[in-house]
Amino acid sequence: MSETLSSRNDTAPAPEREPQRRRPRGDDDRLWEVDATRTLAMVMMVVYHVVYDINFLLPAAGVDPYNGVWRALQVVCGSTFLTLVGISFWISHERAKADRLTGEQLWRSHLLRGFEVLAAATVVSIATRVALGPDDAVRFGILHLIAALMIVVLPLTVRLGRWNAILGAAIIAAGLSTDLTSDIPGLLALGFEPPQAGVDWYPLMPWGGAALLGVALGSVLYPCGRRGPALRALPRHPRLGRLAAQPGRRSLPFYLVHQPVLVAVLGSGFWLFGADV
Repeated sequence: MSETLSSRNDTAPAPEREPQRRRPRGDDDRLWEVDATRTLAMVMMVVYHVVYDINFLLPAAGVDPYNGVWRALQVVCGSTFLTLVGISFWISHERAKADRLTGEQLWRSHLLRGFEVLAAATVVSIATRVALGPDDAVRFGILHLIAALMIVVLPLTVRLGRWNAILGAAIIAAGLSTDLTSDIPGLLALGFEPPQAGVDWYPLMPWGGAALLGVALGSVLYPCGRRGPALRALPRHPRLGRLAAQPGRRSLPFYLVHQPVLVAVLGSGFWLFGADV
């Protein structure tokens, strides 16, 4: 019988293979808890920027966004956003692998989003240069860092999975324990402080470490890009959770517009009450 089967396999025409197609992603594929956590980070960002803008528009108010509880809020907010970048990158990477993307295809699947963030970062740099002048313009802010992570860093390290925790911790430790300075403009992206860092400076050391910790966390919580055993108790489609997740799905456009809106509202309010803005 084995000979008969072998003969049939040798002579029968091979069935035509259908081209592999990526399964479209819909709302059911989104993880509401990730989006809801991003919404929480957006709320923290708005609260911090309200305080920052009050200090900018009305220094006499006496609020200090650079120290104390407000500085702590900024650190928690930025760290949360960057950790979510790592978690989301891991989930996207694993789902792309499930769609049989490999090598260059896998890398290109991340590029589009990375370049979208880079374009937004460029808009922020130009806008702040016009509004604040060259000394205070955003040179390498959180959007610049996220773009660099998505295009260059995370595609190289995502395969390390949970080992990214060691690399991320090392980058954070290096950034916090060293005091590096340089006049070479490009080195500010790594963590070398230039004479003028501008506002919203988020260099790779230490901030990039949070994204690598996010990749490691994602590999534990979302093996293969799906909820793992640690998250199986979460409800799949909670009404309140899905409602809280909605703003988090649009974090990039929200980031771009929220500051001009806040400045306009606060400035108008101060002006109406006769404050010297």
